[in-house]
Formats: sequence, structure tokens, C-alpha cells
Amino acid sequence: MKPTLELQEIVSALGIDPFRFLAWQEKELAEKLQNAYLEEHKEFDTVYGLVV
Repeated sequence: MKPTLELQEIVSALGIDPFRFLAWQEKELAEKLQNAYLEEHKEFDTVYGLVV
């Protein structure tokens, strides 16, 4: 079986800045968590928020 490339190696091979990739990953994760939360609570008709 061939060894698989690590994600960091793939990012480097593609010439992507690793710090920008990490920031993108964190943004995607935050969006997924927010969407999961909204899906979980979508049975509520009203959404309350605090505006500062």
C-alpha cells in the first residue's frame, strides 16, 4: 500500500500559503458549527439576539 500524503504536504505542493489555509479551515469549521446549531434549533419561529 502506498503511503498517503499528509495534508500539509499537499498544501505545500500546491503552493498554498499554510497560514491562509489554516485560517480558511477555521472559518469553514465555524460556519459548519453555526449551520449545525441553526438546523438543530430551526423549529423555533422567533430568533432573539442581543445587539450591543
